[in-house]
Order: sequence, then structure tokens, then C-alpha cells
Amino acid sequence: MLLDENNMAVQSDEYYHESAAHERATLAVSAQPESRTFGIPSIIWGSMAVSYALFFFGLILGTGHDGRALFMIAISMLYAVMYFGTAFVLNGLSGSGRRKQKSQWIQGKFDTHTGPMSFGAVYGQMLIVPIMFALFGLTIALIRFAVM
Repeated sequence: MLLDENNMAVQSDEYYHESAAHERATLAVSAQPESRTFGIPSIIWGSMAVSYALFFFGLILGTGHDGRALFMIAISMLYAVMYFGTAFVLNGLSGSGRRKQKSQWIQGKFDTHTGPMSFGAVYGQMLIVPIMFALFGLTIALIRFAVM
């Protein structure tokens, strides 16, 4: 007997150098095709990009008078461009095969592991953090203009 990674006792044929008396059955499992877009509509990608653009715009307006702050904002902007650029490039790969994929939107509902969700629920859950970032950046700019 051996212990596996969960400390469960297992029998190993290789350990005892015995041949297995029984045949191991394999189950055929159908594979689901790759979905590079994660089923996310373009309006959500666009709203997310606009939210981050507003965030960086607010930071530049609020702290743009300092060269060191601009340098850090530029680095953060490069990370955001890499994030959206990677998604854009992966979305464009083999576009002809993607048309054959089953859509996760079924009769106006997004099919999730825990059940179908409406478009508003998906939109709110995916964009709450980017929208809050945008409001944070614009608030920093507003505070700077109110103080100065």
C-alpha cells in the first residue's frame, strides 16, 4: 500500500511488480471547444476599456504635475494596454472556428455554473470594479481641482 497526495491508501501494481488482473476501463468524454472570448459581449469589453481610460485620465489630471507620478501612471497604462491587447489578439485568432461554437447566451440569459444570469447581472458583476476605479480616478482629479 502507498499513500497518494491526499493521504489515501492506494494499491500500486508497479510497486508490487505484479500485472493487473483486471482491465482498466476508460470513459469517453466529449471535449468542449475552446472559447477565447469567454462568451463576453463586446459591450462589456468596451465598457471595461472606457472605465480604465477614465481612471487613467483622472489620475493624469489629478497628479500630472509630478514627473514621477506620470512615470508610474505610464507603466500602469502599459499594463492595461497589455491586458486588453492580449484579449484582442486572442479574440482574433482562428475566427472562423469560433462561429461554430455554441453561444453561452440562451434566450437572453448567460449560462453559468450556478445557473442562468440576466445581462444586467453579468454587466454589474463584471464591471463593478472597473467602474469604481473610474470613479476613484475622477474623484482624485475633482479633489485636486477643488483644492488648487
